[in-house]
Amino acid sequence: MCGISVVVDYRDRQIDPDLVKSVNDKVTHRGPDDEGFFYGDNFAFGHRRLSILDLSQAGHQPMQRENLCITYNGEIYNYLELRDELKLLGNTFISETDTEVILAAYRQWGTEAFKKFNGMWAFAIADETKNEVIFCRDHFGIKPLYYTTVQNYFLAGSEIKQFTVVPGFIPVLNKSVAVNFLTAGLLNYSEQTFFEGVNELKAGNFLTYNLVTHQFQVLPWYDLQMASISVQENSETAVEKVRSLFLESVKVRMRSDVRVGSCLSGGIDSSSIVSVIASQRMANQDFATITSCYKDSRYDEQKFSDLVTKQTGFQAAKVYPELNDLLDKGILDVMLYHQDQPFSTASHFSEYKVFEKAKEERLIVMQDGQGSDEYLCGYGEFFDTRIIELISAFKWTEAISLIRQKAAHKKVSFFSEAKRMLHSRLTVRVIHALKKIAGKPQYPWLTDNWQRLAVKSNLQWRANTIRDLSIAEICQTSIPYQLHSEDRNSMLFSIESRLPFLDHRLVEYCIGLDSSHKIWNGYSKYVLREAINELPEAIKFRKDKMGFVAPDREWILQNKERVRDDLITISKVAGVFTEELVNRFDKFVEGKLGYEPIYFRAMTFSRFCKIFNMKIS
Repeated sequence: MCGISVVVDYRDRQIDPDLVKSVNDKVTHRGPDDEGFFYGDNFAFGHRRLSILDLSQAGHQPMQRENLCITYNGEIYNYLELRDELKLLGNTFISETDTEVILAAYRQWGTEAFKKFNGMWAFAIADETKNEVIFCRDHFGIKPLYYTTVQNYFLAGSEIKQFTVVPGFIPVLNKSVAVNFLTAGLLNYSEQTFFEGVNELKAGNFLTYNLVTHQFQVLPWYDLQMASISVQENSETAVEKVRSLFLESVKVRMRSDVRVGSCLSGGIDSSSIVSVIASQRMANQDFATITSCYKDSRYDEQKFSDLVTKQTGFQAAKVYPELNDLLDKGILDVMLYHQDQPFSTASHFSEYKVFEKAKEERLIVMQDGQGSDEYLCGYGEFFDTRIIELISAFKWTEAISLIRQKAAHKKVSFFSEAKRMLHSRLTVRVIHALKKIAGKPQYPWLTDNWQRLAVKSNLQWRANTIRDLSIAEICQTSIPYQLHSEDRNSMLFSIESRLPFLDHRLVEYCIGLDSSHKIWNGYSKYVLREAINELPEAIKFRKDKMGFVAPDREWILQNKERVRDDLITISKVAGVFTEELVNRFDKFVEGKLGYEPIYFRAMTFSRFCKIFNMKIS
């Protein structure tokens, strides 16, 4: 895992080495093992290396082979198989790296090579014969890539902060992105970022930059909608296929020349990863797990992670995040700097502490369970959508039966569960509609100008099928911001995070399966539960979901004076908030209003703006 930098001069001048080095130095944390540079006539590549495969100097980047040069961040897990295929076509190799395989594949197949890669990546390839630079990002955007223009330069890099050292760069707040975050908690839903004029190359896309005309175009090379074709499988076949794909995904992600471990929450996903690594003997006893724990049992899963540890015998470490450290030790500001954007909840701190502990334990590669909830229906909205699917197909009996099963799992009545579902689907929309009719502001803590912007920028994704909801969550609403957080928290500690559930073959197959394989008998992720027979029974038939969590409400109440002082300062930020922000907070503290996410969002938003000296027009 690495950091990459690209600088192109519109004036066709050679790049000042000090400039590209300053850009590259901003991501030293992404690659502490080595640095390198390549200079073309009017462009320069920079690279920071975190050595994972072939730790020798043969893996030094930027890497040149004949007329091609690459700066690359990521892993191509099927590089061994691709190398064998390329050898049969006459290609030869000097190193044992996947980097060299990318170059050979591009020389052999051009941009069609991207479809052969299985992994996570963001890279730039300079093609001397075409006078082009080709930028590419993986299927789901696991590895980041940003670009912008600053005066005489086109810039690209792994993190936005790299652009801040370029003379002429002025950080201006993108207000449409900001208002969608403040009102709905939306992050990373489009190519736009919190920095006006700085774009993210979206997942499954490549950008071709002409070094002569300085024109560029962005094109898709991958389309999840097209790739995830419908498959009609019986239950036994589906379970076998999911198991086979999952085992292969975990196996190839164990390829490493450094120590490997795993995050272990005690949930189905991470427990599945660790359990099959043990049962299939993919690792020796040097393998280790890290679990985030809380003293408050409502936010703690260690009783489940302990079951996996006992069964596998792997080394296990635990961390107990102290949320007060966010303010007392300045960690909140450190996280915001590395995230390059604000965030909605302190759960990101749990993730931060896991990777911090991994660094202490010398775990350079970590497996993690992100990704399956979005296509195996791990979230509550999928259950509601499944009921809509059944009702739309006039399968009333199945719908009623499924609601009864879910209610039984939750130990509530059928009518309570039906009422909850109706409330989640309709109540918020009705309240917003009534406020609009009555002329009342939906977000009274925003100024009038920002209220109008909120209405104009309001984004909503509605899906009436499991398939559509899965694709929306993978491409826009859930996976993009989770991957952003995972990348920044892991790379802050120079750790490579690998995500077996986001192997494109597994994702495509599961999306193509009928919904009944995913939600059955009141359980979500049913096909996975059946496929991973190594899971301890208590985890296999868990009815609740937790993941990375944090007691935001309790922490804010414990620090109500400090938070209130923050909110008072925030309410004075450039005409964004009104005094109602503090008024509502006071009512929350007094128990007259429920907890609202805006308090944490406003804190991180204002601190983010201050850290990057953001201009708010």
